[in-house]
Amino acid sequence: MHTVIVGGGIVGTAIAARLGSTDHEITVLERSEIGRETTAASAGLLMRTVVDPEPFDLRFRKRARERYRELREDGLETDRIGIVYVAESEAFADRLADSAVALREDGIEASVLEPDELVGLGIEPDGLAGGLYTPEDRVCDPAVAARLFADRARTAGVDVRTGVSVTDVETRDGAVTAVETSEGRLAADRVINAAGPWAPQLNEAVGIELPLCHTRGPMLAVETGEPLEGPTAIFESKRYVRPTETGAWLGAYRTDYVEGQRYDLADRSVSASFRDSARELEDVVLALEDATVVDDWVGYRTVTPDGRPLVGETTVEGYLVAVGLSGQGITLAPAVADVIGGDVDPEYRRRLSPTRFRG
Repeated sequence: MHTVIVGGGIVGTAIAARLGSTDHEITVLERSEIGRETTAASAGLLMRTVVDPEPFDLRFRKRARERYRELREDGLETDRIGIVYVAESEAFADRLADSAVALREDGIEASVLEPDELVGLGIEPDGLAGGLYTPEDRVCDPAVAARLFADRARTAGVDVRTGVSVTDVETRDGAVTAVETSEGRLAADRVINAAGPWAPQLNEAVGIELPLCHTRGPMLAVETGEPLEGPTAIFESKRYVRPTETGAWLGAYRTDYVEGQRYDLADRSVSASFRDSARELEDVVLALEDATVVDDWVGYRTVTPDGRPLVGETTVEGYLVAVGLSGQGITLAPAVADVIGGDVDPEYRRRLSPTRFRG
């Protein structure tokens, strides 16, 4: 059996590393370089925690975290800097308090903070309603993680090709037979769509429509002259500050599902309104007072109605998807790979089934 994985980001390479242990022929096709597109544009958060957690989501994240331990043995550096979720309203502060209870019941360290306690984490508390601090959360360089997964795959015999675009998927009698690429036709018994924001185009090629929409994730890189100490700060207003070795990344995330929403993926421009909103954080995170913007970019997310990815078989025989990570691709990629690999509890396949939204 020949399996073609479309996409060489964190999800596609994690799947390749997972399937490399089988006796199947595996080929990864990446239009650019490994981990260079959506993966490289992410904040690189490895989040064991989540606001309003459900038991399934915590189990899924735990599984992913365990897989990342294996990648750390290959040289992936992960920094345990934690996360502070910041409430800008009393209602959200109440949600954080409830989340802390659920996280602690799952064995995760979580502390509810009063507004004046935020100062100890470098945050000006005026106008804020409190926070939730989870010190176990980590960050990594996501592009490095993707390359390490790709290295694992190559070692296992996977053919990883870069600079190759997939332009079409060939089917016959409702089953996959090949992919058309920028280098010609490639026969395939199975195709796994791990193409991130380009995934909807590939779905259209095989005649299926899945509930996926695009959202933009703009980011500014700022320098402060020294490493920013403290945890990643995620605000109720869906802005965040992710510390780096030279300062921080200031970002915004939108994970609300809007049916049919698509963007021009070549447009990486950062809006003036986001710049203004992000720079407001310099008055809140104390270490950013004299920060200088040195770079900006946009990463595109692919979002589902319930915020969980679509993973597994579709109505086209031999065509699988691993898409719609809803801004959690870095966190969840190795667990998604396990679902594709099949070595999971049936609940995972059911809860993440690409056909779960069918009426």
